[in-house]
Amino acid sequence: MRALKLILTIGLIAFGPSVAIIDAQESEALKRDPLSGMVIDENWELVRANCVVCHSTKGFTQIRLDRKNWEKVIRLMQEKNGLWPLGEMEPKILDYLEKNYGLSDEHHNPKIRRPLLD
Repeated sequence: MRALKLILTIGLIAFGPSVAIIDAQESEALKRDPLSGMVIDENWELVRANCVVCHSTKGFTQIRLDRKNWEKVIRLMQEKNGLWPLGEMEPKILDYLEKNYGLSDEHHNPKIRRPLLD
């Protein structure tokens, strides 16, 4: 729960409209790992191996970010929390996160305030 609050806070403060919380009922057709709740897809075990070491998967399976902002989260964890350099694994991890936990048109929140026009 603590990791989820941290990621949600980071997402809402740092990324503003580029983050959305997903519906718990969303996409039951996807095959999920019963232990982690992660979508089983290419590179899912790589993501699990690098992320579950420090925190629960609840932190990233319940939010949506675009690829740029997933990368920002990785950089923030590397700078502040000691996440190791991911090297050649990073593009694969980002591919998985973008595909399965990315921000699509259906996840945009239309209630987000837009800047005032001049």
